[in-house]
Amino acid sequence: MNGERNRELNQLIEAAIQSFDIPEDLYRLAVRRYEAAGRWLTARAQMRGMAREVYPQGSFRLGTVVRPLGAEAQYDIDMVDRRDVDKSSISQAKLKADVGEDLEAYLLTSPNGQPRLEEGKRCWTLLYRTDPFHMDVLPAIPDPDGRANSILLTDRDVRAWQHSNPIDYAGWFHRTMAEEFAQLRDLKLAEMAAGDVEDVPDWTIKTTLQRSVQALKRHRDLQFLNREAQKPASIIITTLAAQSYRGGGSLYDVLADVTERMPSFIECRGGVWWVPNPVQPEENFADRWGERPELANAFFEWLDRARTDFIAIGSERGLDKAVGALSRGFGDDSGQAAAKSFGSGFTSASQTGRLGVVSAIGALSTTPRYRAPRHTFHGDDAFPE
Repeated sequence: MNGERNRELNQLIEAAIQSFDIPEDLYRLAVRRYEAAGRWLTARAQMRGMAREVYPQGSFRLGTVVRPLGAEAQYDIDMVDRRDVDKSSISQAKLKADVGEDLEAYLLTSPNGQPRLEEGKRCWTLLYRTDPFHMDVLPAIPDPDGRANSILLTDRDVRAWQHSNPIDYAGWFHRTMAEEFAQLRDLKLAEMAAGDVEDVPDWTIKTTLQRSVQALKRHRDLQFLNREAQKPASIIITTLAAQSYRGGGSLYDVLADVTERMPSFIECRGGVWWVPNPVQPEENFADRWGERPELANAFFEWLDRARTDFIAIGSERGLDKAVGALSRGFGDDSGQAAAKSFGSGFTSASQTGRLGVVSAIGALSTTPRYRAPRHTFHGDDAFPE
């Protein structure tokens, strides 16, 4: 792909994904809320002479948060509350009840955000009245049969302990993209003229892998907007994307390559679909596919659609058409954000019909050689060859 065309295309895709990333101010606020709850819970345990560790897991830890759809939708923060007690000394019901009592006591301190507590099947949820997010607190204990960071979680039906290892999983995910992350951090340090790595927080850097996962999750959310029960799990998407990531290349190239390669990492063992946990191979992230075959069908159908939609972003001639493809893949607001990334000249020229082709690769200009039709970033108008 032409270098200038590639640069422009990457700028469009980056702007589109940024539009559904969590804003910096909300990220910082979520961190403050999580840290406040974590400090209080660990301090309470220390007063009792108990060992306890509280830490985030999921998309906040991985840097793959995606803004939820809907005006009233909230960001979901996952927090593990690991109490260092022996498995034989406590039941799942007792563990969950103890964590609930501690959280009730936390609310009596009138924490910022004015949260209220709600019980779920396997966790407790802090619902913040003043903030656009909620925090799921998962009770856990160490897994005596697993690795150092392995934990046991309460089961939905309170039958068997569930194995997990979010710390090692996050470590695996970040190692996968370590080289690109280091390069991006060095570039950012150079741009800031900063001499200390601490001046560039890790969460402010987004690799092409992280952006690709965000793109896949947003595309999924749109496709399953009215089919929530069949929506592919984020852990499956994230795992397959990281396994498919080969490093290097532009954002568009990585996104297209990852989406193309993801099916090759799905196994079929004795007629059962498997997406093994890379740090705990005995755990199958796709275990529900065996119980509900429609989930597997929904996943493969969605992935085919994602591959088609992502390829269309780069195959359309003209950034005007690429914006339309982004709108179809990520939503109209993301398409608009992509267009605005080129400045008011791009947007106003498109609205007045002054946008046109200046080269055979389809680059756009506000002083065209060939007139482009007026459009509204929805991809409805045919762009002239």
